[in-house]
Amino acid sequence: MTFSEIKNNIRANLDDAGVTFYSVEDLIDSVQDGYDDIAFQAKNVIKKTQLSFRTSPYYDFSMLVEDFIQTIAIFNNNTNRFLKDNLSLRDFDKLRGDWEIWSATPEWWCTVDLKMNVIVPYYSTVPSSQFDLYYAAEAPTITDDTATPLISTDFQKLLEWYATADLMEQAEEFSKALPFWEKYIDNMDEYKEAVQLSAKRDLLTII
Repeated sequence: MTFSEIKNNIRANLDDAGVTFYSVEDLIDSVQDGYDDIAFQAKNVIKKTQLSFRTSPYYDFSMLVEDFIQTIAIFNNNTNRFLKDNLSLRDFDKLRGDWEIWSATPEWWCTVDLKMNVIVPYYSTVPSSQFDLYYAAEAPTITDDTATPLISTDFQKLLEWYATADLMEQAEEFSKALPFWEKYIDNMDEYKEAVQLSAKRDLLTII
């Protein structure tokens, strides 16, 4: 479905085809909010960018990549290998007490918090080749009604359900909004699981 078709479905759900109560702006904002929420929860928008290594293990990718949500994988172009993500900070402490000042060829990466990641060890000098960061990205801003959302076709109803429920709540129609929220929440759990399985298959193909 295109965004235009999704918006028409929302108008039908709201019984507001004549645009008499819900403004065009309210509808656009609600659909964008839903798009953002789906991307944040499902991590379904995957992108790749190149970044330079640092002479430090810590990276705040949210400061380096504008639409960054979460790291998916890191590929070292100097060694032509993916860094492993099977160790935690606690494991690093057990492996080597001075891992924060350990300089060598990077082998692992792990998440510290929602923003911070570490790459361990780190190069003592910045190499000429960069690394590829595969990451879950924020939903793009909706600017073209003829475009199709970056959501699997069998789950694009999520946008319709989210926006319908959201706009009904704004009108204090809470009982009417509830069935749409229930559809959204139940199907979102299913979509998140489907995205995770697909991401694993795609990453194995890349490797």
